[in-house]
Amino acid sequence: MQQLTVDDMKAIELEIMDEIDRVCQAHGVQYFLGYGSLLGAVRHGGFIPWDDDMDIVMMRDQYELLMQRFNEWRTTDRFKLVSYRDKSSIYQFAKIVDTTTVIYENFVGKKAATGVWVDVFPLERYSQQSSGLLKQHAREGLLRSFAVTDPSTGTNGFVKLVKRIVCPFVKHKDLYELAKRLDDLAQQVDRAGQGSNRVIDVIGEGKLEKSYPASLFDPVRIKFEDREYFAPAGYEEFLTIEYGDWRTPPAENARPVHVMEAYRL
Repeated sequence: MQQLTVDDMKAIELEIMDEIDRVCQAHGVQYFLGYGSLLGAVRHGGFIPWDDDMDIVMMRDQYELLMQRFNEWRTTDRFKLVSYRDKSSIYQFAKIVDTTTVIYENFVGKKAATGVWVDVFPLERYSQQSSGLLKQHAREGLLRSFAVTDPSTGTNGFVKLVKRIVCPFVKHKDLYELAKRLDDLAQQVDRAGQGSNRVIDVIGEGKLEKSYPASLFDPVRIKFEDREYFAPAGYEEFLTIEYGDWRTPPAENARPVHVMEAYRL
């Protein structure tokens, strides 16, 4: 296998995004750049220089349509939507991956390996009556994180100790069932919030303080490297809710480090 550099990974992620953009435009499915990808587009004109992944967000109905039809609509077998639903991924959200590559994450067991990816997160309609569901989701998400993690790794000695204590109690858990449970809870939030004017990413974050006005999500095209992709028209408010002072880059010692190894098969 040939090891990929961060720049190699970014080039592949752009190819995946080109396919997502092509498929979604051809079939009337709406996506938006999200999180670090949106921040990078607005602040840097593309990737955040020290970042190495891409994220998109979609309203739940659009997400379900993509989940059901992407692998039918794709223009090449090189790219594939993977999901816990067919046991092609252990994650509770969708990934669209390059099947000619593989990634090993430093803090996750090798059973979680997929190809270089773009993450796809659903947004749920949200009302205050769903706060209990969010708390339940957070509890079950913590359980899943221990079930997925590699117990031999950790950022410090305390983390490694906690993993050694907790992981044996959850290692027998069915990772696909845990992912399904988290997705089911997120969909319950969406059903309870129908008619609400706010949306929230339950699966990715699930934090009450990070719900967004649905009015932000009118689609506009935005520059990303030498391409254009869809972004929410209210991207400045989205980024302020998500990051606070997003215009000021973090100090060098506060920037995320590369935590994965990628290879071409």
